[in-house]
Amino acid sequence: MTMTARPRSTTVADPEDDVDDVALAVLDRHAATGGRADAVAGRVKNARGRRTKQKLIEAAIRCFSDYGYRRTRIQDIVFQAGVSQGSFYRHFTTKGELLLEALEPCLEELLTVTSGAGGGGGAPSLEAMMQVTSAYFTSYARNRLLLRLLREAAVIDAEFYERWQNQRQRFIGRTQRWMERLHAGGHIGEGNFPVLADVLGSTVEQTCYVHIGLPEQAPRQEQIQELARCVAEVWFRSLPPPAPAG
Repeated sequence: MTMTARPRSTTVADPEDDVDDVALAVLDRHAATGGRADAVAGRVKNARGRRTKQKLIEAAIRCFSDYGYRRTRIQDIVFQAGVSQGSFYRHFTTKGELLLEALEPCLEELLTVTSGAGGGGGAPSLEAMMQVTSAYFTSYARNRLLLRLLREAAVIDAEFYERWQNQRQRFIGRTQRWMERLHAGGHIGEGNFPVLADVLGSTVEQTCYVHIGLPEQAPRQEQIQELARCVAEVWFRSLPPPAPAG
């Protein structure tokens, strides 16, 4: 990962400390008509706070990508976002808390795009595995910078290590249960399903990190499809064959 020199910090205006002209006009209009100005003020403040929070998250992703998680400072994030440190601490207590909040939608998406895989317990097919793997890789590519950061932060931060392991175990546990259903239905043979699920999950994880997360540029869709095909073939051929009839 290329490290970027930090820009010189300067004093920035804080959008949460400014009063929006449109908001003032709305408040004046409500006051003149007997409306509840305090409720309107609350909505304006909440909307401005959400915008500032999103700016902080986007700025943090840029800083983590440029400097790495360890070297990124809160002052780097607020400089990139164009807000004060006071605004940062109104929304987050640490840069780790910010990254974890930004990660949650990405991690849930990865699980959601593969949630229906093998749900019926029918015979596995290479085509179905390719579709599910492609959906997973495409989702990873959309969020690749954040997901790469999770892997790298897990090496130096116990909280991120726990979150990474939790995500792995959810994926591996679901894969294990899928294989057990296939075995119960007579579609595959006997096997050490906990270990096999872990090995196959590690294949997906490492492929995503090395071939999608690490490159300077995100892979094109045709490259993602080729990766998905190769990994799906590994999965398909790794399933124990069913016992011979009779």
